[in-house]
Amino acid sequence: MIKISHFNILLVEDEILLMQSLARHIEELDMGFRVVCQTANGQDALKRLEKENIHLVITDIRMPVMDGLELAKEIHLKYPSIKTVILSGYAEFEYAKEALSQGVVDYLLKPVAADQLENTLSKVKLELEKTYELEEDTSLTGQNAAQVVEYATLYLKEHYMDDVDFSAFSQKLGFSSAYLTKLFNKYKGCTPLKYLTDIRIHQARDLLLNTDLTIREVGERVGYPDQFHFSKTFRKTTGASPSAFRSQSDEK
Repeated sequence: MIKISHFNILLVEDEILLMQSLARHIEELDMGFRVVCQTANGQDALKRLEKENIHLVITDIRMPVMDGLELAKEIHLKYPSIKTVILSGYAEFEYAKEALSQGVVDYLLKPVAADQLENTLSKVKLELEKTYELEEDTSLTGQNAAQVVEYATLYLKEHYMDDVDFSAFSQKLGFSSAYLTKLFNKYKGCTPLKYLTDIRIHQARDLLLNTDLTIREVGERVGYPDQFHFSKTFRKTTGASPSAFRSQSDEK
């Protein structure tokens, strides 16, 4: 079973004081949840989900830019392992109940009472624990698991130059990053990060040998915008700095 010390929450609410109050109450309940992100609209929430390892989204229904139901639909489609809870006023009560058919786990009525919040978090926690307990017991064995790893490797080969967020990528596949790492170790003999690093360094070697790009430009082309980080990773992988590797090749 995958062990998780706490579950991460993203709060989406355009009433700042309400959002801050809700975050404080969640922390005070001490139920194994931690509010790691707060934002005021659905569009920004989706951007946060690309970068952060989120397990639960609590979102208001009525917000500018993108409302809570539209956000819930996007989450259900793109991040099926993330749970969603809707915040609503009494006037939106029926509207909120309809959201339960769209992948939403529960709804909270404003103003949120402590016992209501505790009951909802208990419900969500139970579902999350079931998800992560079952994750390693899924039928992803043999051909199915190999296909997942093959898809992941193809993705990395096509996106090695991008800033790859393995937590977000794993969630898109419906797993935790720990489980994806387990699959990679089994089928590729290395972690996803090591696999990505090998691709990047292979591409960097080719650029160093066959182009006049500067070291910084080579690093940027293969996913390392920080030249120091690129040089350090290149040296660790090849035993030589990028400039030394290029010079040695020129001498041959």
